[in-house]
Amino acid sequence: MTKSIDVELVNIQKKFGPNVVVDSFNLQIEQGECVSFLGPSGCGKTTTLNMIAGFLEPDQGDLLIKGKRMNGVPSNKRELGMVFQTYSLFPHMTIFENVAYGLKLRKVAKVEITRRVNAILELVKLPHVAERYPKQLSGGQRQRIAIARALVTEPSLLLLDEPLSNLDAKLREELRDELKRLQQEIGITTIFVTHDQEEALYLSNRIVVLDHGKVEQIGTPWDIYNRPASEFVHTFIGKSNRMQGMVEETKGDTLLLRTDAGFTLLADRRDGSFGNGEKVTIYVRPEKIGLNTEEVVMDGINQVKGTVKQTSFLGAYTECEVEVGLYSITVRIQTVQQMIQFSQGQSVYLDWKPEDIFVFTGKGQGQ
Repeated sequence: MTKSIDVELVNIQKKFGPNVVVDSFNLQIEQGECVSFLGPSGCGKTTTLNMIAGFLEPDQGDLLIKGKRMNGVPSNKRELGMVFQTYSLFPHMTIFENVAYGLKLRKVAKVEITRRVNAILELVKLPHVAERYPKQLSGGQRQRIAIARALVTEPSLLLLDEPLSNLDAKLREELRDELKRLQQEIGITTIFVTHDQEEALYLSNRIVVLDHGKVEQIGTPWDIYNRPASEFVHTFIGKSNRMQGMVEETKGDTLLLRTDAGFTLLADRRDGSFGNGEKVTIYVRPEKIGLNTEEVVMDGINQVKGTVKQTSFLGAYTECEVEVGLYSITVRIQTVQQMIQFSQGQSVYLDWKPEDIFVFTGKGQGQ
């Protein structure tokens, strides 16, 4: 069954003076979907969110919510809830009063206000704080109350503008889990703005990667991580080892590459056109590299010898920095699988599969 489209952006553009901060933004968001806008500071993600919220007007294009054109419609007429970086709770009001505030503005009956506020406090697992004041809550609790306040009016769309950025690492993780539970339980269409790739990968049905106001790629978390459309997307999402080289030979669906360090690699071609002798940038992610003390039989392809520079234990995994000619290559090994303790100065062999190598030309276009 095809879901309805809750939000649609059609050729949206926004300028501040001569600067185009959002350019030709096209997107459809289905009912119940969680979509993240992901990118570095200044990429246009918050500006786009503010246009959807009605705080800014697009200079060009159409914005539709549930099929209705929203250009020029004020924010309070758009049936949406919004959560900001800061909690924005009224310090002189109790938590119950804070959550009830939007309902009172809508002149909802007192009995119904009490029912809905109590229900939403139960949903965010904070019914016991109703009579407390914001200063009596932790940062994580205050942000959950801000989410409750956004949801209590039963909006058709939830907008989240980096709501976890002011929390410490442990609280971020806890509230991230809570957000995912709430979004799935309620089934509300959600747009989540973040510069944190892990948050986007964890929470989203789809991710929109932005850079300098342009959409670089729209896809599922799996697609964004494993099938990046550009060099920017690949380097922004996750960690990767970078090498320079050239195309020595094209062989149907594969490329034979020679790095500046002198060793050869075989890579799957995927999409893109590459010519013999063309200079390219080569990437391989740390977790895709095998690390062994002895040479593995691989016909000399995608296997290089190196020297361990240092190791770093990081709990669930261990990172090894291995010197291979011109390059220092990071290898990530799951700690539970690590049967061998690698030490500084030890000779090792690295290997990786052709499908785990990403190749990009000087224009940033990849395979």
